[in-house]
Amino acid sequence: MSSGPGALATGGFSGMEYQTILMDPQSFSSTRMVFRIEPGRPFFAKRLRICNFGLSNAVGNSDQVYFNHAGVYSLISKISINNLSGTEIDHLTGNGVDGMMGIRLLQMPNGAEFSINRQLSQQMCNSIFCPSYSQTTLTEKITADDAARMGNSLYIDIASMLTYLQARTVIDEGLTIIVEFKDYAALGYSYSFTRPPALAVDFCLDPNMKGDVGPEFGFSTIVDDRILLQNSPSFERRLQSFYNMYLRNLYYYNQGRSNNTLRLPLSRPGERLELTINGLKLLPLKGIDSDAKKMAFLNDFAGKSSITHYASYVDGINAVEGLYNPNLGLKYSQLNTTNGTTPTGGALGAVFSYGCVRLDQAIGADLTLSYGSAMTQGAAGVTDGDTLVLLAEVMRAYNKQTGLVRFVGQM
Repeated sequence: MSSGPGALATGGFSGMEYQTILMDPQSFSSTRMVFRIEPGRPFFAKRLRICNFGLSNAVGNSDQVYFNHAGVYSLISKISINNLSGTEIDHLTGNGVDGMMGIRLLQMPNGAEFSINRQLSQQMCNSIFCPSYSQTTLTEKITADDAARMGNSLYIDIASMLTYLQARTVIDEGLTIIVEFKDYAALGYSYSFTRPPALAVDFCLDPNMKGDVGPEFGFSTIVDDRILLQNSPSFERRLQSFYNMYLRNLYYYNQGRSNNTLRLPLSRPGERLELTINGLKLLPLKGIDSDAKKMAFLNDFAGKSSITHYASYVDGINAVEGLYNPNLGLKYSQLNTTNGTTPTGGALGAVFSYGCVRLDQAIGADLTLSYGSAMTQGAAGVTDGDTLVLLAEVMRAYNKQTGLVRFVGQM
């Protein structure tokens, strides 16, 4: 195991002393890197992070590098933690990375979004200023915080991505961490690392500190699915991806198909969602059928989010286009609800329109989703149709003695 320059820092939190060690990856390439933490020395599970790296534009021109709502996490196609025998314990992949990290970054306080979080995580600006009682503007300034100009100060919080680490306190049985990066074509630009990222691990200095007591640990992992709306803007479908699982929250968002290279969660005119479980309707009345109700469900079940569903504040107000991001050329406003086309100015509307429904039950036989909007899908449905992304918090359990992982809903 290769390590960095030794002890980066020594300190304490919660009455415990620790030593931070920087570990170099065992293997590193433009598509994948692997870290291995050997067993026997306890470390704090919630403080694993990847740091001390930066990005440069691989093309070599002066183009700036800006990310979507998931920030620097959008570079990752999959992150997983395995036990030392090779069994995968928890992972986050595909739309789960962009979707869940987008939601979690939006839940930071406005002050943290403006100062620390914007530079460390490099997400597109999520903070606002209120110059007056009647005015709201983004804190984003043109050419500010270009990722290629941040030096080697970028930061990835692994514990915020993998909920198994949040369920643990101290780990002493070792771990293997595998990070896979997205292809350049999926991001829309090329990049390279200025130097290989390092894994920061906080090892316990207390000789009496042992690993968490108990052989089995429960946690929630993210299972993602997506549905392509090819020709019709509305559908009703049974969701087979979550069969025989225990679901807590079900997140959803529409990322469109065309003219949305950053894959932002979009607001659609007349959007409506309903869920039926074993023939029983879960949501009352007409389900989630408005921006205001969608925002209320998200805040109630997932926590308050910054600047989400901006359209719910400006709908019905004449000549209001919403917030504007000068670095991405995006207006944080709805699509034109008259004909469903791109708003004036050529920028696709993006209000970070996430939805969330609390289920808290096992899915035995039938989970049916009804979704629709007034958005025309276009003649070439496969190319122009919308894409509905579903992210489910699924309960899982890991036994560190046997090395077995199981879904809680399984018999």
